[in-house]
Amino acid sequence: MLLHTSIHGDKLPQGTVCLTYDDGPGETADSLGGPHTMELGRFLHQEGIRATFFVIGRHAERFPHTLERLHGWKHIIGNHTYSHPGLVRFVQDGHDAIAELRRTHELIAPFTNGNRIYFRPPYGNWREKSDPTGPEDAPTSVVADALNGSGLFANYVGPVLWDIVAEDWACWREGISPKECAERYLSETERIGRGIILMHDSSEEDDVRPKNRTEELTKLLVPMLKRRSYRFAALDEFLR
Repeated sequence: MLLHTSIHGDKLPQGTVCLTYDDGPGETADSLGGPHTMELGRFLHQEGIRATFFVIGRHAERFPHTLERLHGWKHIIGNHTYSHPGLVRFVQDGHDAIAELRRTHELIAPFTNGNRIYFRPPYGNWREKSDPTGPEDAPTSVVADALNGSGLFANYVGPVLWDIVAEDWACWREGISPKECAERYLSETERIGRGIILMHDSSEEDDVRPKNRTEELTKLLVPMLKRRSYRFAALDEFLR
């Protein structure tokens, strides 16, 4: 059952973080840039970290072997829709949000435990504004109503959002180095102290995808966090 309100990691103990990655999977032959989801998953496994990869269906169907390896390393595969639309306007305009989740579900189902599947809406877009000119979200979600009404997503947990973000996608767009991007994530993690970290192992934007360096970012950030005694938790350890 998908909730009307969003799920965060604000109940995690201080000093505990959860790594999540959106918009993959992706693989690139060029070692200097572009997505490298498999190598990223391998590194995290070697570090004893179980991450969650919220995958886009149109990318997942190109890299089923990557999903298989992530699953083998005990990472969690989550649903991030098939084509990455902003779901509130998508539903309001009469488009089929059920198909967006169902198409991706069919691709990832062999690589989940079957009992609980995590969902993250693109852009964190889940509720319309209570006032079009104001910042407050409406109390209920038209997206949740549409998806729950289908009866197809009873074992889904979501929407899973985040607490810590330093806009890795903007770093790659602007040509900022992985080192500086890692320092931004470290600073934001230190400021907040705990929660779900949002990064992107690929991109829905064709011009940003070849510039992705999140594998390098992660290989810098994880040792930084470990030196500061942060603990890494997986989603299924605290979202039950």
